[in-house]
Amino acid sequence: MTMSLPQPTAATPLSLTLLNGDSSWLIELDGTRLLLDPWLLGDAILLHPTFHVAHGSADAVRMEDLGRVDALIISHPFADHLSRATLRKLPSDLPAFAPAVVKPFLKWIGGMRNVTTIPNATRGGEPVAFRSVRLSWCRAAAPLDTTHNALILRGAESGATIMYCPHGLLLKGPTLAAVERVLAGRLDALLCSFTLLDLPGYLGGVANLGAEAGAALTARVSPRFLLATHDGEKPDSGFVARVEKIVRCPDIAGALGGRAARTVPVRPRTGEPWQAS
Repeated sequence: MTMSLPQPTAATPLSLTLLNGDSSWLIELDGTRLLLDPWLLGDAILLHPTFHVAHGSADAVRMEDLGRVDALIISHPFADHLSRATLRKLPSDLPAFAPAVVKPFLKWIGGMRNVTTIPNATRGGEPVAFRSVRLSWCRAAAPLDTTHNALILRGAESGATIMYCPHGLLLKGPTLAAVERVLAGRLDALLCSFTLLDLPGYLGGVANLGAEAGAALTARVSPRFLLATHDGEKPDSGFVARVEKIVRCPDIAGALGGRAARTVPVRPRTGEPWQAS
């Protein structure tokens, strides 16, 4: 891509731009521009290429085309969310926000020096503020589950609210209660995966919860808009690629099956800003 992304306007309280065809986003919320889980350069390697490597999208937005970025948010400590090659191209003093489990990796791998922890709302943590945005994080209740979490962003001026669940969210236990408490009845855009990524139990089991779980979550939280995330085609290789099971969902509206009547499904296009109407 050769054109810079549009810059913020006062009339745009909520704008979302998919940056890599998968799960990297530029979020504009009440005039604040937030870079979420940017993986725009290099491969995503888990431990070693012989174990697992995923190749990034050739259509990813170029770093130089991002325009102004006010802050960075990293949701997970995995290479397809926390990309060393990408983060090392950002200013090391850029304000960054991450859950406690991610913070040391963001400093060590990403080289970021100005990192603020997003408290765990599942255990009563309060939102953290950055300019016109309030950030909350609801962690899965299981101690070893660092995957099925929810990141919630709310504009302090407009009230516009985004929830990001790139691996889906379990609907049992205290996590959903925390989500509903933070949302307080308003959700403008849900970013959720509808892909099933099933791994053997010794590799953690189901990573992405799939279409049925995505539809159940959508029906429960009732967003105005639903945008697919973490559903992109990513060529991969290594041991994990040989044992993983992936089931994609080409028809999200069909998967919802009328269970979320007020929700409008949206298929985002890489590099094209989408604005909530």
